Amino acid sequence: MPNPLSIPSGAACLLGISLPLLVISEHRSRSHIGTGIFKMLSSTAFLIIPVLSSTKPSPYHSLISTGLTFSLIGDFCLIPSRSDFYHSKTRTTAPKPRTPSLSFHLGILAFAAAHISYIAALLHDSRETLWSMFIIAIVTMLAIAKWLGVVYPPSHASARGNVLDLCIPEQMKPLVSMYAFIIGVMFAAAVSTAPLEFVTPWPYQRTLGAGMFVASDLFVAKDAFGRSCIPQARGWFRIAMGYGLYFWGQAVIAGTICGQYTD
Repeated sequence: MPNPLSIPSGAACLLGISLPLLVISEHRSRSHIGTGIFKMLSSTAFLIIPVLSSTKPSPYHSLISTGLTFSLIGDFCLIPSRSDFYHSKTRTTAPKPRTPSLSFHLGILAFAAAHISYIAALLHDSRETLWSMFIIAIVTMLAIAKWLGVVYPPSHASARGNVLDLCIPEQMKPLVSMYAFIIGVMFAAAVSTAPLEFVTPWPYQRTLGAGMFVASDLFVAKDAFGRSCIPQARGWFRIAMGYGLYFWGQAVIAGTICGQYTD
């Protein structure tokens, strides 16, 4: 049975090797260098997809490639410092909220730039854009983000708001909210557009990749701002889910470049 997703086998093999090693390193190993190396190898897996693609250069190809490059920069910026890495391995209580580092800020900005590139690519390569669905998707995404606690969360978690029990520093709330809006627009662009030139075997590959990216960011938010998040309580399954959704989601998005080019 043919693979419905357009992902080059070379990139899939690299990710299939580096991602499990990253999960093992994050969960079991105390090697800060090893975790950083496997994370960047996993990022390289989705970044080489445009290189492996046989399609000719186009605005869509360039914009997706730009987004992937910004994502790799973001991945590098979000590698914890050596002190934070080893401290998290021994911490047994939930950390007190603290101001994220400059590197974390830069990482969010890099991923925001990546999503903007994806938005431009999706809207450019669209034979039809359902603008009503686009608006509804944005509003829905923002409502969900508010309910989960990503956008200006209330001080206490409840079923009505801040379900993830996040405690975002005041100075970070505008940046995080801006990022939530941008990624919401990216998902809306994916669900409301139909490919014009780059047609993949499965027509919903864009939506799948965008959705996986959005879901992976919930793990990042919980790890970064979760009030009740204890690092040692992050089992291998949770780590694998977070990284798996992100890296394979990026590969799925990158693989849309390999769709059949119709001129």
